[in-house]
Amino acid sequence: MLIVMTSPDAVLRNGQPDPQLTQVLINAKAAGNPVGLISNHAEPAWFNGTFGATGVQFVRSRGRQSGEIVSQNAKKFALNPFDALVLAAKDEDVQMGKNGGAILVAAGWSAAQQVISLGIRVDNAAQFQEIINLTAGWSGQWWYAGDACRYRVRALSDLSGLGKSVTQQLFAQRLTATVKGGGGRLNALLAVTSRSLLMEKVNQLDGLVWGVYPSSKSTNDDDEILSDFTHRLRTTVSRVRFSKRNEPLFIRHTHSPKRSAGGGGDRTDPTGQILTIHLNPFYKQSSRLVGKHVIVVDDCTTYGVSFGVAAAFLRKAGAASVTGVAIGKFGNQLRYYEIDIKTDPYQPVVAGGFNVTAPGWFPGATSGVAQQVLLTLIP
Repeated sequence: MLIVMTSPDAVLRNGQPDPQLTQVLINAKAAGNPVGLISNHAEPAWFNGTFGATGVQFVRSRGRQSGEIVSQNAKKFALNPFDALVLAAKDEDVQMGKNGGAILVAAGWSAAQQVISLGIRVDNAAQFQEIINLTAGWSGQWWYAGDACRYRVRALSDLSGLGKSVTQQLFAQRLTATVKGGGGRLNALLAVTSRSLLMEKVNQLDGLVWGVYPSSKSTNDDDEILSDFTHRLRTTVSRVRFSKRNEPLFIRHTHSPKRSAGGGGDRTDPTGQILTIHLNPFYKQSSRLVGKHVIVVDDCTTYGVSFGVAAAFLRKAGAASVTGVAIGKFGNQLRYYEIDIKTDPYQPVVAGGFNVTAPGWFPGATSGVAQQVLLTLIP
């Protein structure tokens, strides 16, 4: 179940209620989802004539920007704030959703600056209907969640069930196609990832920084296929911005063999990764990573080398915590790495400039809830 919330202004086109958009709200209510139009002002004259006895409610809530209306409705329906989907057309809608911990969807017909900056965007009623349909079946649980001493790992889906013919490289290609294709599938993928993060109250962390683990041949201009996805995710989940577009978190100073394609020898050995990346010096300025909580996104993980290496550099730079988020996870080979970087993490590490100790299995648990929903988003 989803709580669908918006404002009266969001359903207006040329000053009149848009019949297609209002029908989407009516459909959502008919499907068993609570639906409400929230405003600081009195009920508009057109509301009854538009929604009548459909069950769509109007709620006047002065100071709704605080987000309390989101938590109040979540409690009323025995749900959580991350079970609320807010269609935003005004800056006040954005503030209501972010402060309340809801999933935010931008109305593409809005000119409000805060709305334009949101990562999940629908341009018409049909796209909004699609995102409701695809998101309603996702409970927000991670397929895999593991916590170790120096970093955490989260994964949305179990990819081992796709069959031996589906390799990590093939899945990455499918994910690339989904992200590049945009539309409902990308919006829904962003929404379920946001929901999973909001479920863990990541949005309440002070100093949240986002980054993408670089590909083997990264050009270091923040054009990784997951970069745009991650920035879109950031604008939906974070209230404060510490990450900057066009300034990747990591620099790949030397191309490394593409491990998922069969190169690079022992895929559990982090040495090749440690010696070919470092943190972007941009984040060294003003100690931008000190005390921050960092989320590192990767397309998929098998052995967990990328997250172990990323955590080592970030903890050396003073990060308070590191969470690795993978869209997919292959098998049960995830390892935990304690890597100590002994040199400047913002410069290339030389041989002998690091220690790797106590590698072992990563402690974690899996949950098969709503896996089919996610896998339909990445066909």
